[in-house]
Amino acid sequence: MRSLLIVPVCLLAACSDGGGEEKKAATAPAATMEAGQWETALEVRSIRSTDKTEPALKAAVGEKESGTACIPAGSEATPPGALFAGPGYQCQTQNSYIRNGRINMSLKCSRPGISGDIMQTVQASYTGTSFEGTVDTLTYLPGRGDFEMNRTIAGRKTGATCAAAPDAGLQASGKSGG
Repeated sequence: MRSLLIVPVCLLAACSDGGGEEKKAATAPAATMEAGQWETALEVRSIRSTDKTEPALKAAVGEKESGTACIPAGSEATPPGALFAGPGYQCQTQNSYIRNGRINMSLKCSRPGISGDIMQTVQASYTGTSFEGTVDTLTYLPGRGDFEMNRTIAGRKTGATCAAAPDAGLQASGKSGG
C-alpha cells in the first residue's frame, strides 16, 4: 500500500516540474548584451549644485534626451561607455561589471564646454536586447559649476549591425543640455 502512495506523489512532482526548466530558460538573464545598434533614452531625475554656484551643465528635472550607439561584435561583454553616458559625452570606462543581467560601471567623462572630470556611475539590469537603470553623475571641475545629477536610462537594440563606425560613440537625436 505504501508503494502505491509513493508512485502518484512522484508522478505529480515530475509533472509539475516539467515546465520549470523552460520557464527558467525564458526568465534567465542574458550572459552579455548583444552586438549591434542600440537606442537610448535618458531623463533627468535630479540635478543640484555641489559648490553653491550655477551647475556647469544646463539641465532641468524632467529633461529628456535620446541617442544611438553601437556595441561592436566582440565587445558584447564590455560595451562602450558612450552607450550609457548620454549624447555629448566622451568617456573612458574605469570599472565595469556587465554579467548575467547586471550592469555596474564607472565612467570618467568629458564634455565640450565643461573643463574637468565628469564621473558617471551606471547601475542597471539588462536582457540581451534591452536595459534600464540609473546614471549618477558627479563633477570635479577646476573652477565653479560642480554638480551632481541623477538620470534614468533605458535602451533597446534596434539593429543587428551598426549604422555608423563602432568608434563613433553616442550620436544625439534629442534635446541635450550643455
